[in-house]
Amino acid sequence: MSIHAAIITTDCIATIAEPLDCLLDAMLDAQNRVGQITWTTIAFDSAYGTYRDSADHEAPITVVDTSATNELHELVRTWVHP
Repeated sequence: MSIHAAIITTDCIATIAEPLDCLLDAMLDAQNRVGQITWTTIAFDSAYGTYRDSADHEAPITVVDTSATNELHELVRTWVHP
């Protein structure tokens, strides 16, 4: 089984084009993109944390399995369209 994932920050939403084996792979991809991430919440279909942005401020980051439940899709829609 594979997943599709998205990385969400306050500045952008990036979808990972190729399927991944699990959420951990998406978390590693996010860390490769932004640098060190302090993960504060890791769930079955999402992970939340903070990283240092280009202005050296603490910024939130979320990695989600976009093929997950409708509830998670609603959470993503809420995040994107506040």
